Amino acid sequence: MTRLRTLIGAIRRKGWFKLFYYVVYYLVAIRLCHGDRWGILGELSEGFRRFICRRLFKKAGRVFGVGRGVDFGLNGHLITLGECANIGANTCIRGRGELVIGDHVMMGEEVLTYTQDHRITRAGYDGYVVKDVVIGNNVWIGGRVTLLKGVTVGNNAVVGAGSVFTKDVPENSVVAGVPARVIKMRDEYPEVH
Repeated sequence: MTRLRTLIGAIRRKGWFKLFYYVVYYLVAIRLCHGDRWGILGELSEGFRRFICRRLFKKAGRVFGVGRGVDFGLNGHLITLGECANIGANTCIRGRGELVIGDHVMMGEEVLTYTQDHRITRAGYDGYVVKDVVIGNNVWIGGRVTLLKGVTVGNNAVVGAGSVFTKDVPENSVVAGVPARVIKMRDEYPEVH
């Protein structure tokens, strides 16, 4: 009965066409291959996944990528994806807050993004706290990173694999760890000619 109520609520909020695209995404597009190693089959699969996601996302750039196995529940309408931005394969996006990804973002596999968390009080569980997650422009995010509600990743940041973020990431920084901390600033690295 609960699943039926959830389905009816989704139809009311999103309409039949949106629901159709969600069904196509989760039955077909989510499973299709991706990447150059698959040649023309990979290109066609990525194009189809982009076609479906463009209809589900709040906004998407002209060129973007969504890897195989990306799961965003029925909350695609809360995702904004910039120009030349990519969501890595098997990424999981949860919560009712918005996820805003800037331009030229590279994301590794299995990144976890939570825009919602349980509110904890003396009495115990007391609903949810919802806050947006914002990823700036020209950001690199390693595999298996966890971004928690309310985090903003500044422009030009490099995020180390396996890191857990509970606080904002400064612009032009290299951050890693559990919990994540600034390791270096990008201008401390030598220039490549």
